[in-house]
Amino acid sequence: MAECVNPHLYALIAGEPSGDTLGSGLMMAIKRQDPLAQFIGIGGPKMIHQGLHSSVKMEDLAVMGITEVLLKLFKILKIRKRAVADLIEAKPCVFIGIDLPDFNLYVEAKVKKAGIPTVHYVSPSVWAWRENRVKKIKEACDEILALLPFEPEWYQKRNLPCTYVGHTLANTIPVHIDHTQAKERINLAKNCVETPQGKVMGILPGSRKGVITKMLPIYAYTARLVKRALPDTVFVCTVGTYELASLVKDLWLEVAPDLSLTVFVGNTQDVIASSDAVLLTCGTIALETMLLKTPFAVAYKVSALSAFIARRMLKVNVYSLPNLIAGRKIVKEFIQEECTPSLLAEEMQKLLIYDNIVMKKEFENIHTSMQCNSDELACKAVFKVIANHFKDDDIIQQIANAKGEGIVVDSSEPLPKANVEDVKVLAEESTEPLKPSEE
Repeated sequence: MAECVNPHLYALIAGEPSGDTLGSGLMMAIKRQDPLAQFIGIGGPKMIHQGLHSSVKMEDLAVMGITEVLLKLFKILKIRKRAVADLIEAKPCVFIGIDLPDFNLYVEAKVKKAGIPTVHYVSPSVWAWRENRVKKIKEACDEILALLPFEPEWYQKRNLPCTYVGHTLANTIPVHIDHTQAKERINLAKNCVETPQGKVMGILPGSRKGVITKMLPIYAYTARLVKRALPDTVFVCTVGTYELASLVKDLWLEVAPDLSLTVFVGNTQDVIASSDAVLLTCGTIALETMLLKTPFAVAYKVSALSAFIARRMLKVNVYSLPNLIAGRKIVKEFIQEECTPSLLAEEMQKLLIYDNIVMKKEFENIHTSMQCNSDELACKAVFKVIANHFKDDDIIQQIANAKGEGIVVDSSEPLPKANVEDVKVLAEESTEPLKPSEE
């Protein structure tokens, strides 16, 4: 057991925006239980806003794919080594690794040996590939918090503790979306480079530089084909930072200077809800788009080496969260060789033209089935781990058994009004600089 543990200090590490969302929700729930809570680790803007002291930029960990990781391996290993040392020295009452399994499981194993209880939030996809990681998970984690309903049973068969907590977005996003209000919140008619006269197609290339660099050119060629078939279509995009917006601008003008694109910085949910259909890169954003009831297609492409290795390990034939949750393919996925502009454009034209009533109903049914107070469930599981580990610590027992406010978000409330910031990517002949709107 760690000596002189800080009963109000909680450590968390997240490596991408989806983990940042989960972490911030969990931190809010922890603060309701422990008003004196302090947070250390690595996270993004949402977690930092909740009080996290982040030792490095979250983006430094945001890499995907086997070869992509190798290119940044030295830097990642250096961050990981420092994180372990910092956490052992700080002696938090718990460490919560949010997703990022190859990084966080190592950290969890090290700090657990030092007497710090560990929780892994978002089950690694061991049921899909690399099942041999189960041994490592068992050694590293005191508890796994699962987002998918079938995961606890899978882990229980292997004698691993796992709690289903759902996803916080299923509770914070309303079941019934007012798409007109979403367009008004981001003032789509004014902020779009081209005034929308027909359909609006959303393009979500990813949240990481490497992924955006690989996927956006494919989406730009796809957009050109869609524009030929549906000339009134306008294209919108959203990314998390101005740095990524600049990258999107440069890539788009290099590949498709004949097409206009409006890039919003932030306002992700409103941009998705304002779109008639979305083309997106496989990831948690697929779940968010489903919850917003916007029809979409999923695409993903990695290096040939990454694809070769992954295919030898994969045990599933669907990849996006909505399809995994449904247990069948309700949205089309275009992976690797099928991720071509012609195939993507064909699907996007269908999604833009038709009402997609069956797909939207599927989305609504899944959304309803997923609704639970995820942040509170995750918080309860975390404090259970802490209480079981520090049974003789009166302060920790008092905190763990405190009756928090347990605030439940009313899912009937509309999405909050957003502050619009947009980056306009104009056709090549434009000289307008990259800048936020003057609102």
